[in-house]
Amino acid sequence: MAFSSVRIAMIWPWAKTAAQSAGIATAADVTTQWFMNKGNVPEIATSKAGVSTNLDMRRAASIGAFGFFYSGGLQRLIYQKFDASFGTKATMQVVAKKVAADSFLHGPILYVPAFYMFTGLLQGKSLDEAFGRLCAMYKDTVATYLMIWPAAMFGLFWAVPEARRIVTLACLAFGEKAVYSMMELNRQNSSEVVVSMDVRIDEVQKFAALAVNSVPSEKEALASGGFQEGLILIS
Repeated sequence: MAFSSVRIAMIWPWAKTAAQSAGIATAADVTTQWFMNKGNVPEIATSKAGVSTNLDMRRAASIGAFGFFYSGGLQRLIYQKFDASFGTKATMQVVAKKVAADSFLHGPILYVPAFYMFTGLLQGKSLDEAFGRLCAMYKDTVATYLMIWPAAMFGLFWAVPEARRIVTLACLAFGEKAVYSMMELNRQNSSEVVVSMDVRIDEVQKFAALAVNSVPSEKEALASGGFQEGLILIS
C-alpha cells in the first residue's frame, strides 16, 4: 500500500501537467476551428445562435492527445536531458546551448514529424496519408517553429523552474497550435476550392461540348435547306 502511494505521488505531478498541456492544446485547436469556420466558410452549418456546429472534435482530440503524451511526457524528458547535458545554471552560454538544441535538433527532427504523424494516425489517416501530410506541411511548420520558439525558449530555460516548464510551454503553445491549425485549415480550404473549380470547369466543358454537338454542321444545314426548297417547289 505504501509502495502504491509512493508511485502515485511520483506519477501524479507528471499526469497533472500532461493533462493541463492536453487541455490547452485542445482548446487552441477548437478555438482556431471555430474562428476559421465562422470567418472563412460562410456555408458551414451553424446553430440559431450563430455558433459553428461543424467542429472536427476528432482532430481536436488528436492534438490534445499529442499535448498529453508528447508535450507532457517525452518533451519534458528531453528538456531534463538538456539540463543534464548542458547544466542548469541560468547563464547565457548554458541557455543558448539549450535553445540551439531545441531549435535545430529537437524541433525539426523529432517534434514536427511526431506532431503530424501522431495526430494524423489518431485522426484515422493511413500511414501513407499521415506521411504525405507531414511532407506537405513540414517546410512551413519548421519555418514557423523557428520564428516562434527560440525567443520563447530562451525565456523558458532562463527563468522558469523545471516543474513549471511544461505548463508554461503549453500556454505559449496555445498560439503555436493555433498557427499550425490555421495553416492546415487554410491548405484544406485551398484544396477544396481547387477541387470545386475543377468540377465547375468540367461542367462548363461538358456543356460546351453538348452545345457544339447540337449545332448542325455545314453539310447538314445545306442538305436541310435544299430539302425545304424542294418541298416548296413541289407545293
